[in-house]
Amino acid sequence: MSKEMLEDKLHVLLPQWLIQDKNILDLGSCMGAAGQWALHHGAASYTGVELQKEYAAQSQKLLTPWKNRAHIYQQDIRSFIKEKNEDSYDVILMAGVIYLFVDPKNIIDEICRVAKETIVIETTYPQIIRNGKLPPSALITEYTHRQEVNLPDGKESLLGICATSSLRALDLMFSLNGFGKNEPTLEFPKTRHMLNYSNENISDSKIPLRLAVRYVKDDSKKLSSLEDNLPDKKGFRRSWENDPLSKKRTVERNKISQQFGMETGSWKFDEEVAKNFSTIAKREIPDYQRVIDKTVEVVNKCGFRNPKIIDIGSATGETLKRLHNEGYRNLFGVDNSQKMLDRSFKKATLICSEEFPVAHGPFDVIIANWVLHFIHQREQYLQEIKHSLNQDGIFILTEKLTSSPLSYSLYDDFKRNSGMTDNEIFKKYTQLKNVLTPRSLLWYLDTFKKTGFGFVDIINANSMFVTFLIQKNKRIKAQRV
Repeated sequence: MSKEMLEDKLHVLLPQWLIQDKNILDLGSCMGAAGQWALHHGAASYTGVELQKEYAAQSQKLLTPWKNRAHIYQQDIRSFIKEKNEDSYDVILMAGVIYLFVDPKNIIDEICRVAKETIVIETTYPQIIRNGKLPPSALITEYTHRQEVNLPDGKESLLGICATSSLRALDLMFSLNGFGKNEPTLEFPKTRHMLNYSNENISDSKIPLRLAVRYVKDDSKKLSSLEDNLPDKKGFRRSWENDPLSKKRTVERNKISQQFGMETGSWKFDEEVAKNFSTIAKREIPDYQRVIDKTVEVVNKCGFRNPKIIDIGSATGETLKRLHNEGYRNLFGVDNSQKMLDRSFKKATLICSEEFPVAHGPFDVIIANWVLHFIHQREQYLQEIKHSLNQDGIFILTEKLTSSPLSYSLYDDFKRNSGMTDNEIFKKYTQLKNVLTPRSLLWYLDTFKKTGFGFVDIINANSMFVTFLIQKNKRIKAQRV
């Protein structure tokens, strides 16, 4: 890090008007550059806390001319803060440190307790925001196992599990402690030294790699949590009786729940199911969205040119829509429920049939996610799929398997966590009995072999559901996408 970059950075983080005659605490002080800056620009005292002994020793040496106005502690931040009284320091700086803690709320609580006036945070944006999968306004903390910390030898870094909070998440955690902001984020000069803080940086992301924000103590802006409010039942209340959202949810829930009063084996993909299919699928199928994402990812990696793709049991066309959005146009969907097809994504050739549409083949990609377990003549259907698959084609299959009582219990827990009651779970089990007939993992592997499929991989598994990637004759070399 150059002298110019340090000066540009510290001019923003610790301006003279903020630190004049103040006691400064620098958590994760590294070599004490912030101490040199703060004391030179009028701070009353500087305290640095650094865990790595090499950095701490170097900063003690560099800050020697400031005598008793500078103090360096070679100690971990958490234990140091816990030893301090409330309002011990006027200004606290945490630059490139806060994301190292897996429990950011707890460490923020402790920092706020010790801070008398101001806390300055310099950190990174979560990767999921920088890559565009979530907007900058998302309220999240992202956990990663590959966060890096530079080691003193200047040749390597240490990787580990850390947690990076979005700006809104940081704002919320500081607000719960009575700290607010006077500006959204701190503005850095757009110089060649400060590319990490600019939208015009060297990466493809439109979001800067790093940001800085200043929180000021203001008890009038303090928020309280539900945990704080519940004992005395204080705070905002929402009436279920007159609330439009509650009414809407009740109506939707009742519509879906009407399906659960039927007799054994009475499940049908009728108009009511078609209308609510997306909601039903997401709450009853583990990894529903993940498997669709994985399916599209696999097709992309195969490098087919204008492949002919069919989705068996295409339902309302969620997978077809995703494939169309990826640029694929030679798409087919087959389902035995006209009600489902009536509500389907339309930019594909849709076929209503109980049979596999052999006449429309051959296909480069055949997808059958969550459907063959409804087909009783399953082995014959698999033979028709193999016959209709091109020599270098792929077959993606997701099935519910017969499993142990423990796996059944895990699946029931998933449905409970998705909002289903025990009564709804039992009724759905009754409705599907003899309609959905799972087979064992060994049955599928043996049948694939007898049918003559060349290679079989498992690419996803959750509770009782497994996704197979099956290649007819040869392994396809993955293409970069």
